[in-house]
Amino acid sequence: MKENTWIKYYEKPILQEPVAVVGSSGLRSIGRLVIESLVDILKPRLIAELYSTHFPVVYQKAPSYAPDPKFPGLGGTSIEKGKPIFPRVEFYLCDSPPLIITQGYHADFEGQLEVAQKVLDLYEEMKVKRIIVVAGYTKGKKDICCAATDLQTLNEMKQKYDIDMEYQGPFYGFSGLVFGFAKLKDIEAICLFGKTEPVFDDPQFPDEDASEVILKHLLKILHIRV
Repeated sequence: MKENTWIKYYEKPILQEPVAVVGSSGLRSIGRLVIESLVDILKPRLIAELYSTHFPVVYQKAPSYAPDPKFPGLGGTSIEKGKPIFPRVEFYLCDSPPLIITQGYHADFEGQLEVAQKVLDLYEEMKVKRIIVVAGYTKGKKDICCAATDLQTLNEMKQKYDIDMEYQGPFYGFSGLVFGFAKLKDIEAICLFGKTEPVFDDPQFPDEDASEVILKHLLKILHIRV
């Protein structure tokens, strides 16, 4: 195998400045839940999957979004409905509005930058004009807050949707790196953080309420009526 990280395309559509929506199993699994809900609502089609030798099927350290070089994880596949399924990042396409919905997966410590770079390569190829990342945060008072790659976008979130800045600190894992690489690639990006309470025994224990708060605002930003 020549590459450690590669993309399998099922379709390469010609798109006019789509928006990418990104989430992963981060803090309280908020990002994953929002992406799953969006897929359920919009019924998009799977157009690509990203695979990597850096994707463990079992993480040796919790949470999965904070990898440790001493614990790279265990390789393998999972069995679903009697079939082997490799760990992967999934890319779905919604035609109207034009969205690339991305369900992320956390790489090990050595491969996380490579995976995030590959995701941004796909976004550039498909001419993505804006990235919206969804995630959770704990150190704050607001039910939802935001970060962005530029001041103009921050002002837009405040003026149009009454979403302001609050969180400051590290943003770990797949979604944080995609957000960071967007800045380096000069792609406009927003992160919507939903307020949650930590569960120390299981940091990724799903928070349905916080994910619903983000989903409600996300649908409004995307001009989607349910």
